[in-house]
Amino acid sequence: AYRVAASGGAPVRIAKEASGPQFGAANDRVFLMATEKDKRQLISTDLNGQDRRVHASGELVNDYQISPQGDYVAFRQNYEAFVMPLMPGRQAVETDAKGGPLPVTRVSGDGADFINWSNDGRQIHWSAGPTLYTAETAALFRAVPTPKGEDAPKFVAPRTGTSLSMDIAAAKPDATVALTGARVVTMAKADGGIIDDATILIRGDRIVAVGPRGTIAIPAGAKTVDLAGKTVIPGLVDAHAHGPQGEDEIVPQQNWSAMANLALGTTTIHDPSSRSAEIFPAAEMQQAGMLLAPRTFSTGEIVYGAKAPDVYAQIDTYEDALAVVRRLKAQGARSVKNYNQPRREQRQMVVAAAQAEGMEVVPEGGSLFTLDMSLVQDGNSTVEHNVPLEHFYADVVDLWSQTTVGYTPTLVVAYGGPAGDPYWRAHSDVWRHPLLARHAPPALLAAQNARREIAPEEDYVDGATAREARKLAVKGVPVAIGAHGQQPGLGAHWELWSFVRGGFSPIEALRAGTIESARSLGYAKDVGSLEPGKLADLVVLTADPTSDIRNSDKVAQVMLGGRLYDAATLNETITGTRKRQAYWWESGSAGADTGARITVGHGHGDVD
Repeated sequence: AYRVAASGGAPVRIAKEASGPQFGAANDRVFLMATEKDKRQLISTDLNGQDRRVHASGELVNDYQISPQGDYVAFRQNYEAFVMPLMPGRQAVETDAKGGPLPVTRVSGDGADFINWSNDGRQIHWSAGPTLYTAETAALFRAVPTPKGEDAPKFVAPRTGTSLSMDIAAAKPDATVALTGARVVTMAKADGGIIDDATILIRGDRIVAVGPRGTIAIPAGAKTVDLAGKTVIPGLVDAHAHGPQGEDEIVPQQNWSAMANLALGTTTIHDPSSRSAEIFPAAEMQQAGMLLAPRTFSTGEIVYGAKAPDVYAQIDTYEDALAVVRRLKAQGARSVKNYNQPRREQRQMVVAAAQAEGMEVVPEGGSLFTLDMSLVQDGNSTVEHNVPLEHFYADVVDLWSQTTVGYTPTLVVAYGGPAGDPYWRAHSDVWRHPLLARHAPPALLAAQNARREIAPEEDYVDGATAREARKLAVKGVPVAIGAHGQQPGLGAHWELWSFVRGGFSPIEALRAGTIESARSLGYAKDVGSLEPGKLADLVVLTADPTSDIRNSDKVAQVMLGGRLYDAATLNETITGTRKRQAYWWESGSAGADTGARITVGHGHGDVD
């Protein structure tokens, strides 16, 4: 932390490894947050970084905010806001939500972010999602003793606040478009619902009709796109995605990793662990047409059971679980990640709270078989990551198939040995992929992939994991792809290819990448198949993946919400004239029309 005069001059360092600097009431000291012996401390120094004092210390505290008069300190723990008196001098007061040497009042109800005081210190403010809440400081603690025999009135957290939300029109096109002549894999049926020489009629962002050419009337004035010789599949739905969305609550105008995913056919992602303050703004910007990226859904922060101050979610009662779920829902989540809560009843409370709020629950068992089985039994929406068994016997298959719980085995990072990610990096020239090389930094792509390790074929576990997952799929369990953010653009295809390595047919693998992923997350009414009424999210391929799944990455065009993009440039074509900006590694302003400066191979990027 540094101090600099308002009139300018050289910065003066006042503390190492400290954050959140704020001036004290007399402006003669600076308060900061530091960590020592696994505790978050509120410290202060004079303006030269000397005379260090410790004022408060807590194991699970992750923010301190001093009132302007210096008489109170607000802190954040378990995603809630609390206030306690701030003692003058050098007393290091133990700080915890449950109280300690000094009284502590919980001021928030269902979560708190961005805690701040009014200029006069008479009010404290915080937000939960788009709502700003306020409490009067005078109401937090009693000023006079309670008469004998009477209970002191307790502060009640406000349930209403000021909405800071605003309505922005979604970026929906208004054109009518007819795609004609392609082989269309609709995924409307178990066999893929394939229609040869098909017509797809799209109005705005939705599909109006799909059928053989000649059976669908194309309205006058519709824009027609001839796709003869091409194959069309639904946009891929990555049910377990990860990846950067911003930094320090700043969302970039272009996110190359998201754009690489889109260019290679992933039109919907679900990220089961991300920072709410970045991924939900990015998702809304995508809907508003301000950001070119796949449709974005997320759990926000995970409901984490390990005692770490920045992520710990303490669940002791159903009310605790409900507060956590409501906080995430207010921020924009449609699902919650139930992760490492140590007791089964805690995990069940999260499931019950999420169901009460109409949200999906996507837990993972951390490579623990008995935990995975309890997740199946307790009504979660999915189980994330693979169940660590070499073989699924009838007891597991019969139990699971009697539930509605989906399975996302994330073959690219499967437990038990080298998984799909190292397999496909070792068996293809990733950095020479002709399409990926246009949408990823060339130096980074080469550095991560040009020198590869390889293991004996029998050591890789992605195929065996897929083989066991198929036992569930044929019994009706939704089995989904989850690229885990391993390689933006190609990760979803590696999942498809690894499913086929494990015995899935190409159609079955494509179902895992489209309709089954959508079904497992509750998105199937809008995405996952090409049917009337659904969103016009689709991928145009130059070769047929139903005959060879390795053709899934031969993307020519991608349509997202009725807007058609050229995969090589991500410029909008036919439906609009939007041009993407140059990537940061491209020289000049011609980046939207040129590929990255890298020698590329052919086809899949295979080794010659």
